[in-house]
Amino acid sequence: MKELNLRKYKDKYRFIKDIYKPIRNELRINNKRITYSVYFKVMTCFLEELIKEIAVEKSKFTFPFNLGKIYIKKEIHKRPFHVQIDINESEKRGELVRYKVPILDDFYNKLVWERPTTYKRYKILPLNKFKKLINKVKEY
Repeated sequence: MKELNLRKYKDKYRFIKDIYKPIRNELRINNKRITYSVYFKVMTCFLEELIKEIAVEKSKFTFPFNLGKIYIKKEIHKRPFHVQIDINESEKRGELVRYKVPILDDFYNKLVWERPTTYKRYKILPLNKFKKLINKVKEY
């Protein structure tokens, strides 16, 4: 029987640990190396401030060193529904189970990161927090 690969999205992301490993020897404060826990706290605080800057204040954020810009863009839905995969039901049946979910809004808010091609695979990690805040604010 063929094994279903339902969690393909995990290959698309780079985690904070993956970014920390190659640069851990260069990260120093007062000639002491920064531990992963401190680095993780700094990154999460930075990303939370970034979320507030973009979602609440509705502004563009430009990264230094030509890493690109992040902003929220309002777009029109082009179809009346979208297709979701039910992972739990697919694992039970052993085959891919899809169902259509109606889209109730005419517009949606998209988080856009215009970045150079060398950073194409990098995503914004606390995307769940972004989505919750964007859904609270709603007006863009």
